[in-house]
Amino acid sequence: MSIISDELYLFAQELQTSLSSTVLHDMAKQVGFVQRLSKYQANELIALCSWYSQEIASTSLTQLCSLLDASTGVLMSPEGLNQRFNPVAVAFLREVFSNLLQQKLCSTHSLSAHMFSLFHRIRILDATVFQLPDTFAANYQGSGGSSNTAGVKIQLEYDLLSGQFLHVQVGPGKNNDKTYGTACIHTVEKDDLCLRDLGYFDLKDLQAIHDKEAYYISRLKLNTRVYVKNPEPEYFKNGTLKKQTEYLQLHMTEFMHQLEQGETMEIPDAYIGQNQKLPARVILHRLTEDQTQTRLKNQLIREKKKGIIMKEKSKRLMGMNVYITNTSPQVVPTEYVHALYSLRWQIEIYLKHGNHSLKLMPVKR
Repeated sequence: MSIISDELYLFAQELQTSLSSTVLHDMAKQVGFVQRLSKYQANELIALCSWYSQEIASTSLTQLCSLLDASTGVLMSPEGLNQRFNPVAVAFLREVFSNLLQQKLCSTHSLSAHMFSLFHRIRILDATVFQLPDTFAANYQGSGGSSNTAGVKIQLEYDLLSGQFLHVQVGPGKNNDKTYGTACIHTVEKDDLCLRDLGYFDLKDLQAIHDKEAYYISRLKLNTRVYVKNPEPEYFKNGTLKKQTEYLQLHMTEFMHQLEQGETMEIPDAYIGQNQKLPARVILHRLTEDQTQTRLKNQLIREKKKGIIMKEKSKRLMGMNVYITNTSPQVVPTEYVHALYSLRWQIEIYLKHGNHSLKLMPVKR
């Protein structure tokens, strides 16, 4: 264990505590890595890739064979081992990683495995942006508004349950998130759960997801209107409904004063948008004072960077998260909506870790 790299140490610990040899063997059989009894089994592959070698990608096959023999007594030729590093081995390792990730998410977010099993895929979409030297502005215009600045935006959507990438796009930093989100809607399938940040917020997209019999959980933009049906609408003398009285607008600031810090409440039958009137559940979650102050500090940084000033009413609402979803309370109870949406942070961590692992460096002129 002393030679294991820092990057794999926690992974190896999770393997030891979460997956037994029997479980690993069964997983290997399911993906086709183990088809018959042999000296080289699932345990040996896992050992080579997580415990015995800190540089599996650069260590020679001869060295790996010697290490395997010394550690497990399994004797193989370099060519025999080389043939075992194949697509089926990759599929097995991916299955192991996905299993560990799902266990970790369940324990971290207090979400049961049953909750995850309700969805075909949990689709998380996000983007990361980095600057380029201004000489690249002709092909990669940045997001600062000036035609002389250069930047690249990477759009990434992946399935949290399988770990599979669904979409990857590299383009100019000025590219609009909402436009890209709309372009991905046609790949949504029944029982998918779509999680996106506010940059992708579009009521027509959410309606399209619903029409595909899929699900969404989204934050609500602060300037988006929320309505409920008027229990006492007005009618003309001929019995026709007066359209302007059909709905009553709700004011989020009033609900914020009703909630204690950390408290959650639901408006079960709401309609979102002044014109769209998208039917949805609305879940309101009051942040703690520390969370609110952190959000306000971050907003102040954004205002200085972009030269904008947020309205005081909007700042007051930053002490509350407002979610909308088309999931039913039977599928996702109120208390789990916030936890499920929080899974979106996994892609933020992934993007940051990717930048670190790939050792992305500033582009020189």
